[in-house]
Amino acid sequence: MTFSQFYLSENHGFEFAWPSSLQVLSLSHNSLSNNILSHLNDISKLRSLEILDLSWNNLGNNIFSSLNGLPRLKSLDLSYNNLNGSLDISGLSNLTSLKILDFTSNQLVDLIVREGSKNLSRLDILNLDSNMINGSNLQQWLWAFPSIRNLTLRNNQFKGTILDGDWSKLKKLEELDLSGNEFVGKLPSSFFNMTSLLTLNLSNNHFIGNIGPNLASFTSLEYLNFEGNQFEFPISFTQFSNHSNLKFIYGNGNKVILDSHSTMKTWVPKFQLQVLQLSSITEFNSIPLPNFLLYQYNLTYVDFTGCKLRGEFPNWLLENNTKMENLILQNCSFVGNFQLPSHPPLNMATIDVSYNAITGQMLSNNISSIFPNLVHLNMSRNAIHGSIPYELCHLSSLRVLDLSDNELSGEIPNNLSGDGSQLIDLTYLLLGGNSLSGSIPSNLFNLYSIKGLDLSNNNFTGKISNQIKNSSSLIELSMSNNHLEGSIPSEVGELESLTFLDLSQNNFSGCVPSFVNIFPTVIHLGNNKLSCLSKNMFGRNLVLSFPLLTLDLSSNEISNGIHDLIHDLRDTGLKFLLMKGNNFTGNIPKQLCHLTDLDILDLSYNNFIGEIPSCLGKMLFENEDPDGTVFYEAIYGVDRIYNRFGKERENFTSKKRLETYTVSILIYMSGIDLSHNKLNGSIPYELGNLTRIRALNLSNNLLTGKVPATFSNLVQVESLDLSFNMLSGQIPPQLSGLHYLEVFSVAHNNLSGATPEWKGQLSTFDESSYEGNQFLCGPPLPKSCNPSEQAPATLPNGLNNDGDNDIWVDIELMLPNFTASIVPRGIAKKIKRTLLKSLTASVYRTLLLSSHHNSQGNFANLFSRFSCTTKNWHKTLNRILWASRTSPKESTNSTPFRLAFGHDTILLVEIYVQSTIVLRPMEIPTDEYWNMMLDKLVDVDEERMMALEVLLRQKERVTKAYNKKEAEKDEEPGNLDIKAAEMAEVRHRIFLICPWERPKDVGPPPIPLPGPI
Repeated sequence: MTFSQFYLSENHGFEFAWPSSLQVLSLSHNSLSNNILSHLNDISKLRSLEILDLSWNNLGNNIFSSLNGLPRLKSLDLSYNNLNGSLDISGLSNLTSLKILDFTSNQLVDLIVREGSKNLSRLDILNLDSNMINGSNLQQWLWAFPSIRNLTLRNNQFKGTILDGDWSKLKKLEELDLSGNEFVGKLPSSFFNMTSLLTLNLSNNHFIGNIGPNLASFTSLEYLNFEGNQFEFPISFTQFSNHSNLKFIYGNGNKVILDSHSTMKTWVPKFQLQVLQLSSITEFNSIPLPNFLLYQYNLTYVDFTGCKLRGEFPNWLLENNTKMENLILQNCSFVGNFQLPSHPPLNMATIDVSYNAITGQMLSNNISSIFPNLVHLNMSRNAIHGSIPYELCHLSSLRVLDLSDNELSGEIPNNLSGDGSQLIDLTYLLLGGNSLSGSIPSNLFNLYSIKGLDLSNNNFTGKISNQIKNSSSLIELSMSNNHLEGSIPSEVGELESLTFLDLSQNNFSGCVPSFVNIFPTVIHLGNNKLSCLSKNMFGRNLVLSFPLLTLDLSSNEISNGIHDLIHDLRDTGLKFLLMKGNNFTGNIPKQLCHLTDLDILDLSYNNFIGEIPSCLGKMLFENEDPDGTVFYEAIYGVDRIYNRFGKERENFTSKKRLETYTVSILIYMSGIDLSHNKLNGSIPYELGNLTRIRALNLSNNLLTGKVPATFSNLVQVESLDLSFNMLSGQIPPQLSGLHYLEVFSVAHNNLSGATPEWKGQLSTFDESSYEGNQFLCGPPLPKSCNPSEQAPATLPNGLNNDGDNDIWVDIELMLPNFTASIVPRGIAKKIKRTLLKSLTASVYRTLLLSSHHNSQGNFANLFSRFSCTTKNWHKTLNRILWASRTSPKESTNSTPFRLAFGHDTILLVEIYVQSTIVLRPMEIPTDEYWNMMLDKLVDVDEERMMALEVLLRQKERVTKAYNKKEAEKDEEPGNLDIKAAEMAEVRHRIFLICPWERPKDVGPPPIPLPGPI
């Protein structure tokens, strides 16, 4: 009699008499509690009752007193109730016929076994699944049931090792389930005396040791599950040589070990397996496939993922096992061809041979007749070549087709999705990472069930058809790294289910489409030629739980619309905003500070001006998803059938290099990159409030003022780059307390004073982190802050050949100043060009200036050092530019960008705006390069000329004094370079550094010469 789900309670439901002959009674799924004991007393009068089901109620521990009058009761189900704590089962002592007792899913922590409990000697099945039993009295109450045949203790709180009690007393035990606990260590020796075991489940614990030899005693074993432990398992399987009933082996997640060579010989087993799952790790580069498999003919499921099995692909596995349903040989080391079997396994549902070295042509011919029920075909990460066979369109049950990362070529067959295609259930089509070409067939978007489409990293051309609107079920779309062009269809922004979009690294132009009616989580449109943003790009995500994690518009040509975009992003929960390498101008919008969920902000390589918004320091820039739940659910989805697609990656410059962060790293990453802009003013002290930020890059701007002392609060920062600005003052000594720094640079500023204490993480950085700051001293710089301890100056490698303090000075620095001083401002460009060309021989000479304490200088003509080419001229000039930019100009009271030097001033501006002269100097002939620079020189403003005059007047006295000492020297035209040098004030050593990028090979910091030239 069944009253299941009648919603009975103590107020109703028992207003009738129970039939005295009742044998089966089910009261499950009601609201019964202990208040109905009076009614249960009536149940205790049912002397013939054999099966009583009280599961899914609210019954407590004192229920047993109402059940003693059931002498014939064989099965009692109290699962899913409120039994809790230590349960005294002596109240069941009168149930002498009881064979099945089920306490599943209660809150029991222990069983109390008293003398009367021994009357339960006929108990066959005891189920304590999903309780809170800790095992403190396990052996005490376990021996009370000597006749038990089935014992389930899974999903409890057992910890520690299994005691070596006399497990052999459980001679009748046939099924033992210890899975889902926290057992550790090795199995006790007496454990293997339970010789009647048919089913043994040890999965998901922390057992260790070689399980192979001990399993030999379980000769009756049919089912063995030890997955999710740290067992060692011999690959030979010889421990099962006497087993005749073995059918199921589940060993995923353990370590496969190699037996001795003698045990690897072919042997014929007595058993026929149905399931063999050994997805494991191995400490060997490769191991042989066990030979006993040659004699297995009933296999339905085989999984050797990650076992590094060597040799030719075992096509015989399919030939011998016509009942095969799932063949998973992922990430083994098989080579050779994958061949279709001559005896079709008609029930084959899954073939996964990815991550091997399989070669040859793609499967073709009659694949649909051999695998008519194939659901999942994964042959990715191999070396399969040829074209995609058109026969695939006849696999009517296929849901996942993954041929990515092979060597496939040609075009996508039109019939794959056209008329006659039977791929009506295809859910994922993954063809990325091949050499496929041609246009993307428009009928590909007629696969109405498609959820994931990956065509990335191929050679596709043409446009995306607006027929993409037909793919209304599309969740993930990736076409990155192709040669697609034209505008992105607006229909892409109308795909209601779309969550992952990657169209990066193509040639798309026009505007970014609007996504106002959908709620994607990841959008990658970087590295295209997009030039504008749509109005109202995003709607308010107030319905869906998943935020917009990533918006990547980096490396495009977008110049406006950022204010409207940020306004649209306010309610999206955005975490990563990547706008690097565009043409944005103006101030950084303060509305950015309303994006309170941001973890990464990259606005580098733009043309932003003005000050850094101080409100950025009021944001968190920390990840509030430490377990990655939001990332994994939003990116992979909780209902994905194939989560290999759409592995989220972000590119972000951290630690002075472009890093690619995957999901497992993204959940810990946070950072701000505002480098390579034109930002000015001081660094807001509020940025020191970003205590959880990992990377902060403000380099290559025009920032002034001091390094904020509040930066000592950036306790989680790993990369801090403030280089190539105009910061001044002392570096805050508190920065020595930043313990996680891996990258630190304040190079090429105007900082002064002592460096922070050289300890902790700061002691791991060399002088390159501080170079280009003339007035800095202290470790790791060679300049001591105590003049009496000043170390001798050392020169860059290769410049000091004879032990003297020889300094290389390039004539390119001297020539423009000399020209500007001797030629009136209004002279024609032609005259200047003629003059410069007449000095060509001197321009490409390098002088060796030997500086002595008496200010005497000896010059030597080293014409052979440089050839007369634009390349070497420009490379040498770079050394001059950085010396000019970083040196103090107190004599003219002028900043480096207004310095009264001719050529290098012009080129600094060219560098600043990234002109053709700077970006492509190697493509410009020498004469044309000179002409272009001289044209710039004629247009030098009044301020530069006035500063030049001030400088020259100050130099005049030095020049006259020097000329007296050098009067005896020959005044030939060939020595005009010496005269040019006489007009210049050489204050610093010159080093070869790229003027618009961070220096790659930097020598010691600039050291003043002993005196004037």
